[in-house]
Amino acid sequence: MGVVLVHEIMGRDAYAESVAGDLSREGYHVVAVDLYSGRLAKELVEARAIRDSLRDDEVRGNISDAWHILRERYGSASRTGIMGFCMGGGIALQAACEMDFDLCIDYYGMMQDVEKVKGLNGPLTLFLGAEDHRVTPWAIDSLVPAMRRYGKLVEVHVFPNAGHAFHRPGWPGHEPTAAKAAWARTLDILKGVSEEARGLGSRA
Repeated sequence: MGVVLVHEIMGRDAYAESVAGDLSREGYHVVAVDLYSGRLAKELVEARAIRDSLRDDEVRGNISDAWHILRERYGSASRTGIMGFCMGGGIALQAACEMDFDLCIDYYGMMQDVEKVKGLNGPLTLFLGAEDHRVTPWAIDSLVPAMRRYGKLVEVHVFPNAGHAFHRPGWPGHEPTAAKAAWARTLDILKGVSEEARGLGSRA
């Protein structure tokens, strides 16, 4: 199975590379896109400036290229998912609404227009922190109802005592218990889809 990984607002830094490495060690083919073209933000103000300079067509092009790399390398019959964290979670979700991904895993990411979920082809899994007072209310009040309106599959996990970016070590909202549980469920989902593709099991 292939996974397109979309980095956080800080760029494709050591944390993003570590997530890609963790997925690779589990046996998944990973393309970690670099939306910042090698730039890394040192702090949030700089990160927001870089993010705001991104063009939508360039972002879509990067993700489309990653999707094609996986399909060309591993075959059109292989499953391809997309996942991301924070900014990357929102971009992953939007890409899954516009492109042919088999699943999307969104760690605390937002997108502007929830009506776009009408275009989702596969299930969505959301990992949220109960203390994230921006993303979590949006997801519960706006995104999940839209998913239900369009009959889409969604799985939601809200972790107590966890803030935004709870999966990222060293971040103020980091919560190790939530990070561990979310990652274990992520691997279960990927394993289930991989087994389904091989005819060995059912979608998680």
